[in-house]
Amino acid sequence: MLAKLFTGSVGKKFGMALTGLALYVFLAGHLAGNLLLLKKDGGAQFNAYSEYLLRHPLLVPVEIGLVAVFLLHVWLAISVSRDNRRARPHGYQIVRASGGRNLASRTMLYSGLLIFVFLIVHIVNFKYGDRGGGTLYDLVVGSFKTPLYAGGYVLAMTLLGFHLWHSFQSAFQTLGIALSPRLRSASILVCLVLAGGFGVIPLWIFFFFR
Repeated sequence: MLAKLFTGSVGKKFGMALTGLALYVFLAGHLAGNLLLLKKDGGAQFNAYSEYLLRHPLLVPVEIGLVAVFLLHVWLAISVSRDNRRARPHGYQIVRASGGRNLASRTMLYSGLLIFVFLIVHIVNFKYGDRGGGTLYDLVVGSFKTPLYAGGYVLAMTLLGFHLWHSFQSAFQTLGIALSPRLRSASILVCLVLAGGFGVIPLWIFFFFR
């Protein structure tokens, strides 16, 4: 039954909307923890937070579930994009004629794939990176003091903001929820808070941390 749900066009879009909203919840929680980096306590609270997560018995099941949700979201996005191209062999002409599409909507697949690549680099660097006898806080701050990594992180968060902006509205449309002006404004605010919040962290560390 579940397999049949995700083989149809409507089912794929529905699943993509649900997995996308689930990832929004994760991003909000992840941002709340990462903002501890900005506290001027030498990383005490951030390290305590990270150690608490590492010792938590549900960490591994939650990580497995999160990876499953993320990979399902990626697979559904690629599958829906492929189905759309097959259904519209002259897609470029149709897009020009129909109008109503913006840069974010036209580049959703590409921005998503770039974010996926960034995520792999991010996990390798921070989860499995060499701390050199220091703490996770030391590793993060040291990385963000590097212009290349800080700049790349901000660029990735800019892409994330565009991706979240369109996907938030698209998810509600897929679920049959009308996009009122308030909901549109809320989608912009959520994307600014999430992408902007993550983007501020490396900039703040790079310019103001000694």
